[in-house]
Amino acid sequence: MHHAPESTPVAPTVRRPDPSPAERRQAYLFLAVSAFFLALNHVIARGVHEHVPPVGLSFWRWVLAALVLLPVVLVGWRATLAVYRAEWRAFVLTGALVVGATTLMMVALNFTTATNAALINAIQPVLTVLLSRLVYGVRFGAVQAFGIAIAFGGVLLMVARGDWHTLASLDFQGGDLIALLAMFGFAGYAIRFVRIAHRLTAARALFPMIVAGSVLLLPFYLLESLFYRTVPLTPTSVGAIVSIALLVSCGAMLLWNTGNRLVGANRASIFINLVPVFGVLLAVTFLGERFEPWHLGGMALTGAGVLQVVRQSTPPRAAGPAKARPRD
Repeated sequence: MHHAPESTPVAPTVRRPDPSPAERRQAYLFLAVSAFFLALNHVIARGVHEHVPPVGLSFWRWVLAALVLLPVVLVGWRATLAVYRAEWRAFVLTGALVVGATTLMMVALNFTTATNAALINAIQPVLTVLLSRLVYGVRFGAVQAFGIAIAFGGVLLMVARGDWHTLASLDFQGGDLIALLAMFGFAGYAIRFVRIAHRLTAARALFPMIVAGSVLLLPFYLLESLFYRTVPLTPTSVGAIVSIALLVSCGAMLLWNTGNRLVGANRASIFINLVPVFGVLLAVTFLGERFEPWHLGGMALTGAGVLQVVRQSTPPRAAGPAKARPRD
């Protein structure tokens, strides 16, 4: 993937050429690995929720991620700063969306079950497609809609543990509404990120979003520390913060942003349905959970849905002049 030199004068965003087959394969690999890291995020956050307050966990993971990316940004910082100044509104918006959404998910995991979180997480591809259509007029075809439905069915099968009556007995709580709001934030971030001018590497584009989001999150972190509890300085808290910062805030986000740019938000979002698939594999590997037939059926359906979406020969086109619309 080639980027224009970062010293390029600021110019309106233009439509990128469609990715080559090799770039598509690379994008899909990046998105799949990103989904794996996101599954780890849910496991870690759920595992430490009784020891580390959610806003504090989110705040410090993003601060640490910014510090990790800072040396990259300092190389050639003058040219990078020029782009930051030109695009600062977009970076603030996307930073607020992604940091806000991840924080809401951290909070939600304190008040809902892993099963409910997995089900709500699977709604994100649908929200991404709908928001793309409503906000930017991006069209999507029947093939893509069918693939999303199949993948969602796979997630339902795993959540229901092979018994559809289980879905009727799910107990939805306040934390589920928080998780749903997080999904809207993730979907909004995905469709807005691809419309930021493509003049920066993935790391340089991620850095200002993290900084902006962390600044906006700071007041909520201070309120949590004053009126709820502070982040304890223990091996558990430090390990969780470092792990999530490196694997998710840096690793997953860089991979996700790169894949999102290459194939568009609508296609990229379908890979979110792989999060519960990887979650099952992690539970079987590390928690001793038994691998059941309905696990296999759900994974097969989810995989078929993902393949249905990514095998579309031509990415959906936005309405209006092509030169003013990035791929989605």
